Order: sequence, then C-alpha cells, then structure tokens
Amino acid sequence: MSRLLLINRRPEQRRVALIENGVTTELFFERLKDQTLVGNVYKGRVVRVLPGMQAAFVEAGLQRTGFLFVGDVARPEADDADDEVEGEGRERGDRGDRYPPIDTLVTNGQSIIVQISKMPMGNKGARLTTHISLPGRHLVYMPTVEHVGVSRRIQDPEERARLKAMATAVKPAVGGLIVRTASEGLDEAGLAEDVRFLTELWAEVQKRGLDARPPTLLHEDLDLTLRSVRDLLTDSDDRVVVDDDRELERILDFVRRFMPDFERNILRWDSQEPMFERYGVEWEITRASRRKVWLKSGGYILIDRTEALTAIDVNTGRFVGKTNFEETILAINLEAVKEIAYQLRLRDIGGIIVLDFIDMQSLANQEKVVAALVAELAKDRAQTNVLPISKLGLLEMTRKRVRNSIVHSLTDPCFYCEGKGYLRSIGVICDSILFALHQQLRSERGKAVEVRAHPKVTEALVHDFEGELERVELLYDAQLELQVAPEMHLEWFEVRVGDKGAPPASRRAIDLPPDARGGDAE
Repeated sequence: MSRLLLINRRPEQRRVALIENGVTTELFFERLKDQTLVGNVYKGRVVRVLPGMQAAFVEAGLQRTGFLFVGDVARPEADDADDEVEGEGRERGDRGDRYPPIDTLVTNGQSIIVQISKMPMGNKGARLTTHISLPGRHLVYMPTVEHVGVSRRIQDPEERARLKAMATAVKPAVGGLIVRTASEGLDEAGLAEDVRFLTELWAEVQKRGLDARPPTLLHEDLDLTLRSVRDLLTDSDDRVVVDDDRELERILDFVRRFMPDFERNILRWDSQEPMFERYGVEWEITRASRRKVWLKSGGYILIDRTEALTAIDVNTGRFVGKTNFEETILAINLEAVKEIAYQLRLRDIGGIIVLDFIDMQSLANQEKVVAALVAELAKDRAQTNVLPISKLGLLEMTRKRVRNSIVHSLTDPCFYCEGKGYLRSIGVICDSILFALHQQLRSERGKAVEVRAHPKVTEALVHDFEGELERVELLYDAQLELQVAPEMHLEWFEVRVGDKGAPPASRRAIDLPPDARGGDAE
C-alpha cells in the first residue's frame, strides 16, 4: 500500500501528515523553538537517588531534572531486550522489584550518559534511559544490549528469519541491533552499511562525552521533517510532497545521502491551493481538537483527557437502528471501534485508555467488539495492549506514549475556566455577588451600591434573588442598582460603593474569574 507524506513548513512550525488510501492517519507538529527532545543523548549528572522508588533524578540541562528508572539503567549482565516495534525502546511499567537496588547502580554526583525516551509531560520531567538507541534507515543500534531483533511489523516468518540471520552476521562486536520495517527485502550489504554508519556515530558520541562537563548535549536526533522521511517511507511507491523550497532542499540532501532510491519520490507542491486544504488535512486537524466526534450513523464518541488516563465514551446519539436493540448496540459499537482506533492514532494518544462502550448483554457480541478493536489497532505503529471488557462494561487498554498528544499543540487551556472545561453555575455566581455585598456593606452602611455583571447574571438576580437583594438593602440601609455589562465574562462582576445620590466612589471589582483568585471575595 503506497502512502503520501505531506510536509508543510510555516515560519515558526513544521507540520507533517501521513495519508493512507486517501485518509489522514497520522499528524505531527513541531514548533521550531520547541523541537522534540526524544532521541537526544546527553551527558548528565545524578542529583538524587531514591532507593524507595528504585529511581534517580538526573540533571541533563533541561527545564526539569529527568527521571531514570532502575530498569532503564544498563547493566553488563542484563540481556532482556525484546523485539521492538520500529526500535522505539521498551516500555518499563513494573515497580522495579526484579532489579538490583538503584543505589548499587548509580550514585549522587555521578556523571552518566542518558537518552530521552519520553518527552516531559505536564509537571513530569523527561523519562531517561542509559539503554541508548541510535536509529538508522534500516537498523537501530543499541550499544548497551547484546541482542538481535526484528520489527514486529514484518510478519512473514521466512523474511523475519532471513533478516535476523543477516543482522546477526553484520552485528558489531559490542551492542545489539533491531531490524526496522524499511529493511524488508534488503540485502546484507544494505544492513552492513547502516551498521558502519551507526557504530561510527556512537564512537563520536562517546568521544564527545569524554571531555564534556555535565550537563551537555552529545547527540541531537533528526528534526520532524527528516525523521518523518526516514521513518515513514517504506515502499518504493511512497511519495513526499513539500510546499517549501528550503525544506525541499534539506530533504533532497538527506535522501541523496541515506536513501538515494527515493530521490525521485520527493515532489514540490506547485498549486496555489494550500496543500493541507487540498487533501482535507485541515478538516482532520479541526476534528482532532474536538471533544465530541460524530459517527456516520448519527452516534458519537466523547474523548476526555485527564492527568492519569484518557476516557472515551460511546453514545447512540441519533442512531436508532433497523433491527432489534442488541443488534443496534453492536452496530454502533463496531462503528465506534474504527473511529476510536483512528482517533488514537491521529491524536497520538498514549498511556492508559478506558473505553465505555454501550452495554452489550451478549458475551459473543462483546468478543466481536474486542476482536474488531484489536484488528484496527494492528494498523497502528505504536504498541498497544487490550484487555477484555470488564464486568462493569469497561474496556481498558494501553498505547505506548513517547510524546504529548497533538491535542497539546492544537489547543490551549481555557483561560476562562482554567482548563476545567466548565463554568460556575449562574446560581453560584449570584451567591458570590451576595457574599461580596455583605462583606462590603458591613462597614459601609447607608451607601449606594452598583453591581455590574453579565446579562445572564443580572437577569437571574432580578428574577431568582429579588428577595435576597431586598434583605441586603434593608439590613444595611443600602440602595442597590444593577448594571448590565454584555462585554464581561460570565464569571466576572464588579461592586461599586458610594454615597446615595452621588456616583459610586469606591470600587470593589471582581475582575478575574473568582476561582482564579483563590476565592470569591477579596
């Protein structure tokens, strides 16, 4: 299956879209000032060893110290590597019980060469490893692991055996190799050339590390454009279309050096119509930032991200079906499976994912849905693990996470609601105004008071809180006046106090959402 790789360059950003069978299946974004750190190699310094967590914190010159788990510390006697998907490294999710104590492997103040395996996410620093992986076009070289593996995406047993035998023959004296998908059909000479390049690269990294003082960057991985060309072009019919002359020249230089057979596949976009619009990518970018995704049948899924996991809820919406109720539910769940697998890949959502399908009474139907999900996820380059539907009707799965989801690039936290995704109710806002009035008028009786607020809030004060406002006037001998302020945020309000018969003099303004100020009153 041939694929199309679209590369769009903006003044401050690179965008890459992978098109398969006319459908946008993967999106990548990289701001030029915030290039990904995954794959970079540093000489760092251990600043804190935590025996109770079987981990250490390492200063590598990043904004936060990186996290080094005991299972990611290379040990000469260890040889536990598995065949990897595209050589992206291992997922170490266990507690560390089967490893030696972390303080027998690293010590405070020690200099150490580490590689970033996962980007910083939220308040967490980067995930580090001393199991260095240097990817080439056809191979991944792992200097600290004595192992030869083949990408799981190469499924033909005979081809896997052939490639593993060749990789074993060309394996360097120190270190191991992972054969990448792009090696399918390659001869031994092609693998040997990659081994030569990668071992020389590692020798250069080690040489720089000898004299460098931590923290120091020793090796920087390719940027988004060149990394996408290296990793995503696998078939001779795959094409790359670029809409920027400078990016085109960079790609051609890279391809001529490392992938000469693909030079004829690199094309310049020459239409006045924006490339991403022509291929429908802009529409998919818009969909990728939405919480609700509609299905063709009229059903929909809701995608909610939290710090710990992603929850996806399936709903029937306007879909009523044409047969019995159980068959209707099965149909909507099977349709949702395809969209869920697509959105996980498109948005690059990783970590723990909980799927809440519409409840199915039939165990056979539940198994059909799980089997359909596994089949759809097989198209994904990221490693996934799917569990059966639980007694509560929930399906738990994991998807390997290396970097933040593209949703982080497409959205900003809502400065209205501080990212919580909802507003305070009108009733709660009115209560806050009443509280502010009591606080202000306790020491300033007999005053005129002006309250400015959003139209919806003033309307609620008049219709639902008239009695409370009258009590405030009587209790403090006050004269209240409500002013409608359409330009104000729903959660904002102002209280102005002055002498009766004169414009309000003193001003009490709630000019930020109250939640953002730590309370409703000053």
